[in-house]
Amino acid sequence: MPDKVLGLDIQKETVNAVLIKASFRNPQIVSFTSIPFQDSDDEEQDDWDLTLDELKKKVNITGSIPIVAFPASEVSFRNMRIPFKDPKKIRQILPFELEPLMIRPLDEGIIDFQIIEKGEFSSLIACMADMLTMHALWGRIQKLDIEPEFVPIESISTVLCLFEDQQVPDDFIFVDFQWTQSIVVFVANRTIAFIRRIEYPESSNAEKILARSIFQTQIYYSENISPEYLPEHLMITGARFDNSVRENLEEQLEMDIQDVNLVHRLSIKMDKSISESWNANVMDNALALAMIQNRGNISFNLRQGPYAIKRRWQEYKNEIVNTFLWLIILTLGFCSNMFIDNKIIEKQDQQLTKEVKRIFEQALPGEKISNPVQQMNERIATLKSSFMVPGEQQSTLPVIDIMNLISSSIENNIDVIFTRLVIEGNNIHISGKTDAFNSVDIMKSKLENTRQIQTVSVTSSKKERRGDKIVFKLKVTLADEGI
Repeated sequence: MPDKVLGLDIQKETVNAVLIKASFRNPQIVSFTSIPFQDSDDEEQDDWDLTLDELKKKVNITGSIPIVAFPASEVSFRNMRIPFKDPKKIRQILPFELEPLMIRPLDEGIIDFQIIEKGEFSSLIACMADMLTMHALWGRIQKLDIEPEFVPIESISTVLCLFEDQQVPDDFIFVDFQWTQSIVVFVANRTIAFIRRIEYPESSNAEKILARSIFQTQIYYSENISPEYLPEHLMITGARFDNSVRENLEEQLEMDIQDVNLVHRLSIKMDKSISESWNANVMDNALALAMIQNRGNISFNLRQGPYAIKRRWQEYKNEIVNTFLWLIILTLGFCSNMFIDNKIIEKQDQQLTKEVKRIFEQALPGEKISNPVQQMNERIATLKSSFMVPGEQQSTLPVIDIMNLISSSIENNIDVIFTRLVIEGNNIHISGKTDAFNSVDIMKSKLENTRQIQTVSVTSSKKERRGDKIVFKLKVTLADEGI
């Protein structure tokens, strides 16, 4: 879902707010309001608190991106030429260039600038805003529980939005016509070239004062900045502007007077339910604030000096330091634990080494220790092989195990005496005496049923010459798994 952007234009008499659903191609006005400042009868509650309550009822600002305008009545503008084109160098030298031109000390103001033309000597408009006014404005903003990244100067954003309309001429004069002041902006080649603020009493003939001031400003601009500047169009908006003002200005200035009306010029969507109460002359500035955020062009930004946006590392500096300290503590604890465990393992290793050495010396007295485990394995293999059947194809069963296998396979009730046992690999030749021929068959059958024996054959069976015993010879072949 697109982001919501809040444009907040705080005038002396009213607070104008516009909430739009941001989209680069088709922005839509969600809600808007224009609230006169409320008079409070309670000494503990100021006018802004009442106005704020009314604003929150009419516009849902929760989760929106806020843009709040700084009043132009508290800003001084100066056109200057600086011998640098790098914005960083311009910002460094600008205070020294402005100091003799401003009526207030530089430490009482916030400075910013807008470059008109870059070169060896860059042309720019410098501004200085009153610090106390910014402090008061910021206090009001904080009561709204919002923190705007941009604090532009009122009316300037409206001029920038006009540049989006291709039907607007490259050179024109813009006027924001309010009840007690007007902001006049000269635009040359679609660039803000000159800004002037004109003040007058609310009860005065403001149109006449405005027309005379524009005429005088044109003369000054032609003589000191650009003699070729001859605009034929005047774009006007503001709460005091109406058809009668249009007629008076056309007569006195002999220029083409056009309404700003950003909703019409930029094809901004708006539901019918709210479009009937829309007053373009009152709401244009607030709408421009919301629109300019979506375009990424803000011109002047008075979030400078003590109100500058903190870097993320500065904002969370304490948390980062605390986290780093805890990380150091945990690392030291882990290293200490590893050190202690290592010492314990070393001690156990020393004890095991002594025990292995003691057992080795008992088992192999007088033999030099180099690799005790390997030496013991070799000696065990040598001893084990001494009990194995000799030959090219040796059985894996020791001789004692083969004899135990044959003995355990013969029933106890059979009277038998083995007289000879010859083992050749997996072939075993057995000679002996028993009491009957049947006993020889029984022994053969029992041996055949043994898992380790593959075949049993009777090679000889006969009665002895002297006596009643049966002399027999058996050939036993061990199974492969027994080898």
